[in-house]
Amino acid sequence: MAMLRTLLLILGCCSWAAGVAAVPVSRDDPESSDPGRRRISTAAGSAVVVTANPLASSAALSVLRDGGSAADALVTAQAVLAVVEPQSSGLAGGGFLLFWDAQQQSLEVLDGREVAPQSSRPDDLLSPSGDPLPWREATARLDAIGIPGTVALLWDAHQQYGRLPWASTLQPAIRLARDGFRPSPRLLRSISLAQRIGVSHSPAFESLYLPGGQPPPADQLFGNPALAHTLETLARDGGPVFYRGVLARRILQQMGALQASEPGFRGWSQSDLSSYAVERRQPLCSEQLQHRICTVPPPSSGGLAVLQTLALLEQSTDLSISSATDPQTWRQLARAQAWADADRLYWVHDPIDGTIPVRALLDPTYIQTRSTAMGTSTGARPAPGLPAGIDHYPYGRPGKGREQGTTHIAIVDSDGNLASYTASVETVFGSRHLVAGMVMNNQLTDFAFRPTIQGKPVANRRRAGRRPVSSMAPVIVFRNDAPVLSVGSPGGRSIPHVLSRVLLASLAWQEPPARAVGLPHVSMRQATLVLEKEPPLPWTLSAAKLQTSDQPVRFQRLGSGTGLLQWINGRWHGAADPRREGKALALP
Repeated sequence: MAMLRTLLLILGCCSWAAGVAAVPVSRDDPESSDPGRRRISTAAGSAVVVTANPLASSAALSVLRDGGSAADALVTAQAVLAVVEPQSSGLAGGGFLLFWDAQQQSLEVLDGREVAPQSSRPDDLLSPSGDPLPWREATARLDAIGIPGTVALLWDAHQQYGRLPWASTLQPAIRLARDGFRPSPRLLRSISLAQRIGVSHSPAFESLYLPGGQPPPADQLFGNPALAHTLETLARDGGPVFYRGVLARRILQQMGALQASEPGFRGWSQSDLSSYAVERRQPLCSEQLQHRICTVPPPSSGGLAVLQTLALLEQSTDLSISSATDPQTWRQLARAQAWADADRLYWVHDPIDGTIPVRALLDPTYIQTRSTAMGTSTGARPAPGLPAGIDHYPYGRPGKGREQGTTHIAIVDSDGNLASYTASVETVFGSRHLVAGMVMNNQLTDFAFRPTIQGKPVANRRRAGRRPVSSMAPVIVFRNDAPVLSVGSPGGRSIPHVLSRVLLASLAWQEPPARAVGLPHVSMRQATLVLEKEPPLPWTLSAAKLQTSDQPVRFQRLGSGTGLLQWINGRWHGAADPRREGKALALP
């Protein structure tokens, strides 16, 4: 049997090398990696920008060149991405910002996650029979759209950390939306993918992105006049106009017009927008891999998962002698990812509903207990643990969540201010609804569809005014109280898997930035070890060495879009993940 398993694995590798069939539409990986791309964009200097699109990186670098701060460049980069990479993020989405203020020597989290409107009910994404709606149907519903937080986050970051006038930071995006740009191959593929998921519910999407039933021509300028108008309004009146003012009224009017096609939708109120506020939170930090690793706390579960994964890996593996060629480290990494997932998907919810035992879940004694259990378990799906001070399971145990259309921006300015920012509209092009030229998110499908399981409430259940749990996990790493690395990535549920692998490569294996982002990814999914198919850099060991008697293995493409900054020999070095169209640029 062992020989047969090895033979099947080798045959799988051969079919992978020979060619790849069309990428399926998947709830796990609806944004796949770019096939065939191998060059890794890198840059080094006193100030560095890494984004998922060259136009965004170029615009952000110009802001830094003109004396802007990392916060100014962040506003520019996200606004441009809303135009040129609308499948992943935009003004009607949300995100998390981890910002290092070099002058104040302080680290802060800005939580711009979407919020469920006051009309929300726990059963909004259940069918009349009480069953969860099919995923594709749910993502297209108006009930899936959360009150956006992106504009509020950008405005707050600019007001606190910016140097240039707000209006000037939006000009590059206005020009691109008004005058047009040549759509990238990834954008065109994403439009076709959205078409396969379903866009017939959105005439506005079809009119803009599928004129005549086809994506726009690659060799012609493509613009978004309605989005240009929205950006011009924001530039003139400031971020608050999105929530209180002429733009807020425009958004509510157009959401109301959409309601006619979905009579069950209870709509948004003026107070849903006017009451939105960015939450300032304390970073979640832990000592791992001989560094202090800081990330974002709940309602993101991704940061907790990254820290737990690395803690479990350190307990179960001698990383001092580990390398990228060690099969045991790869296997233990994937197992640690799965055990961290079990805890974060069970325990994390919006902090508004009470304390989350984050510190207890990272306590060394608890980690040791979990590591021991991990080492003696079979390949079955791990269960969540009981941290100290909790003697029972208070929640129903949900299935895994989904979150896919996401982007990451990493910026350091010449004063050493760092912005590590991950943003999302959820699925590819979010709900595919357009309002005021903006792609509307479907982040409320990140709530559990079933509010109760076997009579117990699910921690991440949908309720008015709550923020759904996220996997986004921007990270900044410190050594001797100074930042030495910043990293983040898209990847949906697999974001913590991607980041734990990148941090392992950077901090334990001492890999340079390009190799850290380009090495293969692993992910544990439903007790199956998933190995990246056709990674940018080849596997450093034989795939057969990762096969064990009790561990199913499969190969597939794993999409990520890592943006990494690292302080090396007195300069910042940036690297952009070649799985997307990312670009790293620097000032001398």
